[in-house]
Amino acid sequence: MLTLSVSKQLIVQRCLAAKSISHAKAGSLLGACLKILPFFLYLIPGMVSRILYPDEVACADPDTCSRLCGNPAGCSNMAYPLMVLRFLPSGLRGLMLAALIAALMSSMTSILNSASSIVTLDIWCVARKKASERELMIVGRLAVLVLVAISVLWLPILEKVQGGMFWFYMQSIRSYLIPPWCMLFMLGVFWKKTTESGGFWGLILSLIVGVVRMVLDFTYTAPLCGSGEPDERPSIIADVNFLHFAIILALFTTICMVVISLLTEPRPERKLRRVTWWTRQDKQVPDPDTEDEEEGTQNEYEKGKRRRGSKRTEEESLTESQMEIQRPESKEVTTKRLKNQFIMWLCGTTGDKAKHSDWEMEDIRVQQEKDQSLEENPFWKRILDISAVVILIITTILIAYFN
Repeated sequence: MLTLSVSKQLIVQRCLAAKSISHAKAGSLLGACLKILPFFLYLIPGMVSRILYPDEVACADPDTCSRLCGNPAGCSNMAYPLMVLRFLPSGLRGLMLAALIAALMSSMTSILNSASSIVTLDIWCVARKKASERELMIVGRLAVLVLVAISVLWLPILEKVQGGMFWFYMQSIRSYLIPPWCMLFMLGVFWKKTTESGGFWGLILSLIVGVVRMVLDFTYTAPLCGSGEPDERPSIIADVNFLHFAIILALFTTICMVVISLLTEPRPERKLRRVTWWTRQDKQVPDPDTEDEEEGTQNEYEKGKRRRGSKRTEEESLTESQMEIQRPESKEVTTKRLKNQFIMWLCGTTGDKAKHSDWEMEDIRVQQEKDQSLEENPFWKRILDISAVVILIITTILIAYFN
């Protein structure tokens, strides 16, 4: 679940959008329960298909596998489709295909939306702090197009890596890229001396190591099972499995982050309020890190009040003669304005930032304080804690039994 929470930003978005911390915990526990289902949906049908179709799914000769499914490394990718086509009647086949496409589209839209949010809010807004809403919308949509193009161009690499077997490919990619993020999350939450420099440079160094191993794994492919060819890959690839490499990479990341954090200046206590496990119950909010954040944490209520006062003064300064001079806009101006409004409506933007009234700003402030609160109902807190322990026990039993 830790890997899921730090590697899928769409899960993080949904947790941050929860109504309360109890809702976020309940959603995470439900996601943990659902993550147990793939064990039965993937592995058990795969084992059943190998028994039912030993000459097709369980082919051991590269020539036979290449003739059956076009992949000399094995035909395990066709295990599930083969069972669907041969066991289900015609009506259920179409229903299964529709469900599969719907799930695929839902996952892809969520992933692309989260990726575009990262590019727009975490990268582009840092480079252009005063970017307009229309500009952010354009950047987000262009980011989606670029990501889709990269994913299409990545397909030939997917066919070559790990013999074209998707399950091993997915696990190997996670082993090369996810452990640094997991250790960064763990150290940032449970070790108060973690610094920004330690986290950043430790993450960069470990990702470089992971990417180098990934490139070597893409370059030197393993000999096909049953071919009898010698394994001439470098020992770092042939002798170290990608799952073992994940453990080594996690240790390397931890050492780098700890050493760099000890050599750099730690963050003061006033900046650690509510951001670590040990300071999560602090009553005060953390101090802003930059001047921009400090400006963003100013009292919006007073700013709105001054804005409304200045607007009222400008309106009172208009004389009757000036009001008479104002003329209705021309037909060309009206057409252009309506065209811009239609384009903004079509793209889902509103143009300028919305200006809230005083009572709206007060409601926003109260809601923000409520969202930032870590208070929980004691009854539901106990229920969620017990549920988390039960899920951990069930997961441990399953792993120990089927290992």
